[in-house]
Amino acid sequence: MFRRLHVKLTLYMALILMAFLSILAVGIYHFTSSVFELSAKQSMKIAAARPDILNNMQNPFFDFRDNNRFFFNNNTKMKINYIYYDKFFNLAYVKSEDAEIAKAIVEYAVEAFDKKTEIYDKKEIEGVNYRIYTKYVNDNDVVGVIQIFADTTYEKIFLNFLRSVLLIIGTIGMIIMVVISYFFTGKVIQPVKHSWIRQKKFVADASHELRTPLTVIQTNLDAALSDDQGTIKENSIWLNNAYSETKVMGKLIQQLLTLAKIDANKIKLEIQDINLSDIVLITVDNLKIMSDVKNIEVQTEIQDDIYIKGDYDKVRQLVVILLDNSIKYTEKGSIKICLKTEKNKKVLTIEDTGIGIKQEDIKKIFDRFYRVDEARNRQAGGTGLGLSIAKWIVDAHKGTIEIQSTLGKGSIFNVTFN
Repeated sequence: MFRRLHVKLTLYMALILMAFLSILAVGIYHFTSSVFELSAKQSMKIAAARPDILNNMQNPFFDFRDNNRFFFNNNTKMKINYIYYDKFFNLAYVKSEDAEIAKAIVEYAVEAFDKKTEIYDKKEIEGVNYRIYTKYVNDNDVVGVIQIFADTTYEKIFLNFLRSVLLIIGTIGMIIMVVISYFFTGKVIQPVKHSWIRQKKFVADASHELRTPLTVIQTNLDAALSDDQGTIKENSIWLNNAYSETKVMGKLIQQLLTLAKIDANKIKLEIQDINLSDIVLITVDNLKIMSDVKNIEVQTEIQDDIYIKGDYDKVRQLVVILLDNSIKYTEKGSIKICLKTEKNKKVLTIEDTGIGIKQEDIKKIFDRFYRVDEARNRQAGGTGLGLSIAKWIVDAHKGTIEIQSTLGKGSIFNVTFN
């Protein structure tokens, strides 16, 4: 699915880039062509108004000694030729080799003479394209029509070359851009893919986790219901098992709802100055009964009045999750809770002498539904979601959480707040 989406996005990007490059190339080509056109027209107008040309036109037998020369204007090099008609519209001058051209463009001279105007046009003559500028002249003693024409062959060669270059560069650029687009669309789609896979796994894991307690509840209730003669007391073992699993399922559902809100960004933190020292002490007192049942010694080194900016409920939930986790996975021994300020940072450390974690499992410990030991976790009532929620709470408060652990010796959780 994502591969197909990746290809589609790349194709869409390629089409957009192709349209952009095409517009750019066409724009460059037409701009260059327009520059040639305007520059040539301006050059012809300037050439037709040159004083030496006008002076020579006063002599019906003048000789354009510079008639077939290169004329420069604004860095434009253009070879120009002249034809002149006198005030009676007699052909006063044309080079012998240009006689056929004169016949082909005489229509412009007639129109300019009759309307006493100027005409600029292009025409193909014997397979060669020419620019033709025709102007009626009435300047003191100079009266007549002058025609200036120029071969556009070299210009056409240059524009064809420019078109080929733009086509080649555009094609190569398009290939490069498609490759780049494929790479970057892959980068863009990666978070979406990761989120989708994560969501799919979340749904599958949630279904699996909910199925287990439901199966246990149903099995125990079936056992109790099948004993028609037994009393409630006699079937208490089945009922207690079912009740115990409902508590596990209730906790799981609550955590699932929390994670769903986290994913939807619907949890808003109520940031205020909170006393982290009080939160830790209250949590230790509330969970004391759990540690006492397992004969776990809880030691505390809590520095007084350590304040942080945070959400009271979420920070308290974080401390509960971490302390509850340590109590669950410590069969015997002790738990040490330390809160202090180090280099303007508030550091909470929870150290236990529990079962520990393998080094290869430490990187996955904050993943949702991840359990180091499935049997032990279920027996202890763990859902595999607590540490994931704890990690989110720390990240939401711009803090860091780290774990150090040795299998069979215990674990140390370090939480740092600014």
